[in-house]
Amino acid sequence: MDATRRGLLIGGAALAPGLVMADTSVDPTAPPAIRAHLGVTENPFGPAPAARKAAADALLETPYYAWALEPPLVKLIAQRDALKPEQVGLCNGSLEALSLLSTAFGKGGPIVSAQPSYATPLLYAGRQGAKLEWVPLAADQQIDLPALAARAQATNAGAVYVCNPNNPTGLLLDADALQAFCIEVAKTRPVIVDEAYIEISPDTVRNSMMDLVRAGHDVIVARTFSKVYGMAGLRVGFIAARPDRVKTLKSMIPTHKGRPGLAAATACYGDQAYLAGAKSYLEGCRKKIYAICQANGLKSLPSHGTYVFVDCGKPNVAFQKTLASLGVEVRVFDSPAHPTWIRVGTASPAELDYFATVLPQALKA
Repeated sequence: MDATRRGLLIGGAALAPGLVMADTSVDPTAPPAIRAHLGVTENPFGPAPAARKAAADALLETPYYAWALEPPLVKLIAQRDALKPEQVGLCNGSLEALSLLSTAFGKGGPIVSAQPSYATPLLYAGRQGAKLEWVPLAADQQIDLPALAARAQATNAGAVYVCNPNNPTGLLLDADALQAFCIEVAKTRPVIVDEAYIEISPDTVRNSMMDLVRAGHDVIVARTFSKVYGMAGLRVGFIAARPDRVKTLKSMIPTHKGRPGLAAATACYGDQAYLAGAKSYLEGCRKKIYAICQANGLKSLPSHGTYVFVDCGKPNVAFQKTLASLGVEVRVFDSPAHPTWIRVGTASPAELDYFATVLPQALKA
């Protein structure tokens, strides 16, 4: 994170005595610095106060590995979500679990997913030899569950991946439809449900597929502390799944988790007062993005994530480069049906203000 952005979030910090400053001279041939980091899905609201304190306190113990901090977090998650401890597997951000499990399941058949969706873990699996099958979204931009089920059956898939709310569209699936889909498909293969943003959905309990895990279905729910909990830099996540799936994950993770992250996660998981504040903040950011889009005549989708999917009306890769030349970073996704769409992250108010300032110029370019 650059100094400008860091200052926006935590107010800056005094330099340590004797610290040698780096050369800050500007290379006139270098591209402009990014002033609005809208290509990521972080939560500038930041961690809960209890998480900040726990992480800071844990720094005193960083000479030592964090083995002892894992069981308490597993126990807490299990208690809050009515799971057994053996149904909970910790990971270094949910991306680690999603990548490793997709790789493992890919040995048994293709991994089937919607397009566009969060492809990073699936592309990782693809680099390890897994075959990937992409299913276009339905006409309403929703994940096409019947088409996913049909493709899984036709290809004898090793697993099906569903991101809910979907990334990048931000749309939330109907809970009953997703539950019925998971129950049916999980009879023959695991269903991975990525719930990275579920905490800010209208009804987290109803929209989550945790009930299916409790009931013993072969459904793997992935959660993270990187998004809504504002802890992207601490890398903590978990899966809820059948004990055999948790064992599979544990067998593939080669590293231990960091002490500050585990301590922070334990201090804040399920903190309803904090989550309400984070949700309100993110809703405000999304409304600001909607307003910016509307002022510039751009269509956007209603989002339940930390981002908004926007139709810029121009070839998205070229438009991404235009924005970058003006100091704004956005994300584009590989989807033949969405050649003009970009994803705009919630970011900080100052970054969104800057985006609003330069967007008209970018659209005229």
